[in-house]
This record gives sequence, C-alpha cells and structure tokens, in this order.
Amino acid sequence: MRCIECGDELLAERAGLGYQYCTKKQCQAKHHKGLTITAIGLNKSADTFIVGDQDEIRRRAEAGEFAKKDSGLGINYRTPGPAAPTKRPQPGAAADLSLSARRPWTGEQEKVVRLYHAMGLSPRQIVERAQVNTPRLGITESLATKIICSLPTK
Repeated sequence: MRCIECGDELLAERAGLGYQYCTKKQCQAKHHKGLTITAIGLNKSADTFIVGDQDEIRRRAEAGEFAKKDSGLGINYRTPGPAAPTKRPQPGAAADLSLSARRPWTGEQEKVVRLYHAMGLSPRQIVERAQVNTPRLGITESLATKIICSLPTK
C-alpha cells in the first residue's frame, strides 16, 4: 500500500490500522484530523470533557445527552405531600417550655438533617454525609432521628 499524498510505501502496521498516509510532516499536516475535545459545562461542578469527532458530539447533544438532568431522588420529590396535622400545645407546664428547651439542636443542624432526609437518606446515611460536608455541626445518628421524628420549625 502507498501513501495517498507522497506515494511512498506505507508501513504494514500503519495500513493495518486503516491509515492511508505516511508519517512525514507534510503528509500528516494535510491528512491528520486529530480528535475534537469538547468541554461540557455543568452547574456547580468541574467541566466534563468529551473526546470524539464533531459529528458524534453534535448527534449526542441533539439527542439531549448533555442537557441538564433532574438529579432529585424519588419520583415525586418536588410535589408537596399531604400537610402534616398541626398539634396545639396542651395548657400547663409543657406549654411554658420554650422551643429551644425542647429542641436540643440548632437550626442549621435541623436544616441539614431535613434536607438529607427529604433526599431519602436514612439517619446513618445522613450522619455519614454530614460528617463529610458539614463536620462542624456534629450531627449524630440519634440527633438525626430526633430531628426527623419532631415537627419541623417554621
């Protein structure tokens, strides 16, 4: 097999890989088509790089492969569920206790636990995720369980 540019004999290995041109600079400059690298920007994360020819990337983009995806867990995670019945405080000593005295956690702890619980995580998974993302809050499994079982603050 011969090079389509200069006519020199093509190495058997190169011909076996499907090349029709040799490795001389002038032949490479005219026929080499390199890879196209496309950066796909994602929200709040590093770019994703796709390597492929332009037609393939265009076809994948038109098919919606690079479109923003809904990353929420569960089927109905955005639809509001039935409203929880509100409890009225009983008259007496229990009603005199302030909210902070009954709730030994901070608003930040409750916000994180309720967010992860709404994502479908168990108390153990909530603690694991909180230790990585918000270790300063000191969320434990028992605290997460107490927060989940309590009524949300307004």
